[in-house]
Amino acid sequence: MILWQALVLGGMFASAAVLLYAGLVPAPPDLHAAMERLRSTGAPDPVASARGPAWWRSLRARWAPPLIRSLGLRRYAADLAMLDQTVEDLVVRKMGYAVLGAVFPVLLGAGLTVMGVRTPVVVSAPLVLVCATVLFFVPDLDLRRSAHAARDRMRHAVSLYLELVALERLADGGMTQSLERAATIGTTREHDLIRAALLRAELDGRPAWSALNDIAERTGVRELGDVGDIMRVAGSDGAAVYTTLRARAQALRTQLLSSATAAANTASEHMVIPVSLLGVIFMGLIAYPALARIVFG
Repeated sequence: MILWQALVLGGMFASAAVLLYAGLVPAPPDLHAAMERLRSTGAPDPVASARGPAWWRSLRARWAPPLIRSLGLRRYAADLAMLDQTVEDLVVRKMGYAVLGAVFPVLLGAGLTVMGVRTPVVVSAPLVLVCATVLFFVPDLDLRRSAHAARDRMRHAVSLYLELVALERLADGGMTQSLERAATIGTTREHDLIRAALLRAELDGRPAWSALNDIAERTGVRELGDVGDIMRVAGSDGAAVYTTLRARAQALRTQLLSSATAAANTASEHMVIPVSLLGVIFMGLIAYPALARIVFG
């Protein structure tokens, strides 16, 4: 009797672990949403980027906007744009995590009840609220971490892009020509984003530097806006900006190196406590036989 109850409880724990892992693993990019962003001139349409059947998209379009306004999730617009996501995606993840946090203690209590252990309501009800609240904020933390890493990758791409644009200008390339040719050399997602923005600006009849400023404003990567400002000066005044571009690239590389050094130092400091604890535990294991012989004779 105890065996099958233990199997049921183990199956519930395994199911909860699988659901949590599926929620934490990033979903693959949606090709339809990516094509919609390429055809559009601004931010992606939340309804067009929503996946699922028609009833799910209708339900999402009905209850997502009130939740976004009440929770103030528009403040994450730059982080979401950096990851090619929408505010609706964030609110769906938050509600899903909250439901998962509320269901997990209930399943745990049901498993304990099956095994003959009853948990009082005074303990189970606050546990449901605490788990739901904690998991409700997990997507925010994951979003900030992912957006920070994406911005670092974008800054590295901008550093390379500055050098390439400078070389194109040195070869007597025009402003638009230099920006477009430099963007075609890179093969990363960040360079694809720059190429798509330049293509939209060309189709809209806008100057190429305005596309870079649009990306910088939407994603919060100000360094890309600096490239647009430098090329805007070159386009309006005809200034030779080779030296300016190289100096900005050097300054950006120095900034990235300083940030990487600070992150490495922080990681090293965080490792001091675990290593010290391991040393204390190892010394305790060595000293325990002698101490036990002295104390217990």
